[in-house]
Amino acid sequence: MPLLQNWNVLCWNIRGLNSSDKQLALSNAINVSGCAVICLQESKMPCFDDSSLKALCPKRFDKFAYITSRGASGGFLTVWNSSIFSGIVLVQEDFALGIQFTSTLSAHPWTLYNIYGPCSGPSRDSFTQWLYDRDIHTDEDFLFLGDFNYIRGPENRNKPGGDPNDMSTFNDIIRKQ
Repeated sequence: MPLLQNWNVLCWNIRGLNSSDKQLALSNAINVSGCAVICLQESKMPCFDDSSLKALCPKRFDKFAYITSRGASGGFLTVWNSSIFSGIVLVQEDFALGIQFTSTLSAHPWTLYNIYGPCSGPSRDSFTQWLYDRDIHTDEDFLFLGDFNYIRGPENRNKPGGDPNDMSTFNDIIRKQ
């Protein structure tokens, strides 16, 4: 019988890590969640290094991968604890950071995609096609999370409206998987 293990993943569109208030909020969220993996979108950080990691995360988090921001927007980051998981970066796209994790306890592999989807234009079309083209096998463990900049239905909006074609497209992508 396989060893079952549960891990918490903290996912947050932080909308900038450039203020001490946001950094404190992140630190509090990490401590409350007891997470083993942190996925942030819209970090707005042009670079990320070991000193950034030490300033933002508890010591147990010692590995990371990131996509830089473009000017004052975008950028995302995945951080993990190497005593729980080893990680290999599989995909580094403008809209996705894919990492294959392997449990140090059970040797069980799983793949995480940290997503920050474009809102409009040709890059959104590329992202949509990329999402649709994912081929997830039923015997593999995958987790897609982040800010897709899509909604499944009007109830997912905080204001009235939304594009029914976008909702249909996103639901089609989910059904395909």
